[in-house]
Amino acid sequence: MNDGNLAEISEVLGSKKRTVLLFLLNSQPMSYTQIERGFWKKEIKIGSSEIYKHLGILLKYRYIAKRGKVYLVTLKGKKLIESLNSIENVPPTIPKLEMVF
Repeated sequence: MNDGNLAEISEVLGSKKRTVLLFLLNSQPMSYTQIERGFWKKEIKIGSSEIYKHLGILLKYRYIAKRGKVYLVTLKGKKLIESLNSIENVPPTIPKLEMVF
């Protein structure tokens, strides 16, 4: 992975609210109002300017797209979500180290 991709993914995942937004949109395409309600249902306080900031970053890196008034997850966004889901239940065990001489 090159430094540019690492920086991009770090910025996208650098906010819990942005990650929640990505998962909200993965469940179904949503309008701004539906996104706002999604945060309310999860009892996450967020202002409208903050929602637009997070949408802007996800749009910038093309993890989501906007069609009319609806936001939806792109294939790139779906792959990121799949990656996050795949590590969700991995135990934090320390791998066995073997010394080779």
